[in-house]
Parts: sequence; structure tokens; C-alpha cells
Amino acid sequence: MSQENPTCPVGCDSFLPAVDFNYCDPDVQFGEIDNIYLMARDGGALLDWESLTEWNARLALDPTADADAIIAINVIGDQPAPESDEIVISLDRRIQTPKTFTLNIEIDDVSDANYQLMRFFECNTTIRMWYTANNLMFGNNAGIDKVNLKLAYQIERGQKTLQKIVGTVTWENEFSPNRITNPLA
Repeated sequence: MSQENPTCPVGCDSFLPAVDFNYCDPDVQFGEIDNIYLMARDGGALLDWESLTEWNARLALDPTADADAIIAINVIGDQPAPESDEIVISLDRRIQTPKTFTLNIEIDDVSDANYQLMRFFECNTTIRMWYTANNLMFGNNAGIDKVNLKLAYQIERGQKTLQKIVGTVTWENEFSPNRITNPLA
């Protein structure tokens, strides 16, 4: 299921990709973003992001001592459609700017360590990230690079409301991230 970026037409050539619709057995996906996986930008890319063994090895590393370590964060999240601008150039041609992708996330486990993680990202640190939605994982071997994570602590009114860490993850790219079957599912 691993994919590479699409091959775009060159010059004035045009073609369309193949499609696959099945009336009797449609391929539908349910659910929300349930985990994000973070790694320092200077960490090494995974050799095979479809390998459960490699994921388990990276998740077992100490993130305070090893740049190759990956940390898992349980979230409740969504991904709205990315934003992009259309620019009209000469001869009334139209081009799209790189897309700005946003994940909206909530962390409801507000342990001291998770609170400190929130505070760490007040340093304006950029990272690499992968994310999952049920049985799908998004990213690639190197993760999604140059991701900005903005987190804040939220306390709502009411005795039966949860305190939580809320935030957004943003990045820019020409293409949507690759996806695979989630090796950690």
C-alpha cells in the first residue's frame, strides 16, 4: 500500500491516473486521528516504515538521549482539507501554491510528563511526525518533516469537564502525505 508522490504531467501533456471503485465492496475508512508519533529533526529516517519491528525498536529508545527515538502520543484529532492558494499567471494559467496541512488534536491525559511536553513545544521546535487514523498511517520513512506543533492547556467551566492539552500540527507540502496500513494497529 506504500505510495510515492504522483508523477505529474510535463509541459502540456495530460493524462489521468487509474481509479478503483467497487459498488458491492467499497473501500471506506472510519475514525479520527488517534496517535501522533514524533521524532527530532536530526533523527535518522526509518529503513522501512512498514516494519513493526523497526517501530518497536524506535519507540523503545530514550527520547532524552537518542535523536532516533520516536515518542507516541495518544490524541483525539481531525484533519480538515488542506489550504492552498490559486495564483493566476500570464496567459490566464493557474497554479497552486504548496498546501498548508493542519491536524487539530486534543490530549486528555494531562500527566506531569505530558504537561512538560506541552511546555517544551513552547520553544517553537520543529520536528518530524507520523500520524494514524485507525488502520492507516500517514508519513513515509523519514516522517513528515518540518512540522510545527502548537499546544496549550485548556480548562473549561464546569465540574464535569476535562482539563486537556489542545493544539494544532501544521506543515506545508505540495502533496498529501503517503499512507500505509498501520503497522502498529
